[in-house]
Amino acid sequence: MKKFLVFLLMLTFITKVNAYENEIFKIEIPEGYTEEKQNESNNYRWTKNNEYISITVSDNTKLKYDISEYTEEDIKKQKEYLETGINKGLEKYNIKVTVSDIRRFNQDDIFYLEYDLFYPSEKVTGYNMYQKGRMYTTNNYITTIIYSSEKELKNNEEYKNVIESLKINDTKVSKPNTLLYIIITAVSGIVLIVVAIVFIKMKKKNKKETSKK
Repeated sequence: MKKFLVFLLMLTFITKVNAYENEIFKIEIPEGYTEEKQNESNNYRWTKNNEYISITVSDNTKLKYDISEYTEEDIKKQKEYLETGINKGLEKYNIKVTVSDIRRFNQDDIFYLEYDLFYPSEKVTGYNMYQKGRMYTTNNYITTIIYSSEKELKNNEEYKNVIESLKINDTKVSKPNTLLYIIITAVSGIVLIVVAIVFIKMKKKNKKETSKK
């Protein structure tokens, strides 16, 4: 009887998830997140209060960029280009983003870069933004996923479950060419800038409206 009660208690702490799948990827989105319609195709975003999950897919059928070709120097330069690109897009908000802990991983022959981002945006939105990002290169797609929260993500189980649940319906790059990391950075940087600016604008507007009341 005690074991049964413990089992029921454990179930109450299990977060319900909703499976989302299309021809490109599948992912498990925690209950409570709302999908937002995007103006551009292959852009996806789910929000819940001050958290959001964003996925953007770019074409890789002709470019054939392959993260497996990254050297340690390429990864270092990737970090620099990401920071420069994002901060340029956020200049008018006086927010300087930091990219850290950027590393390359291999998951079932699919290579990706993982990195942390920190937005000191408290003066603009009322809170800082902590993000975990991953960028995958597969035979047909360059896929970027961002998990954003107002809380630090070090011990956040939700982001781990979300980001690990992403499965791309594609194979490894079949004919990799010489890697042009600057262009890949431009693609991923644009994704981060656009998503972040939209979210920051929305939260800044909400903060102003709240302060007027």
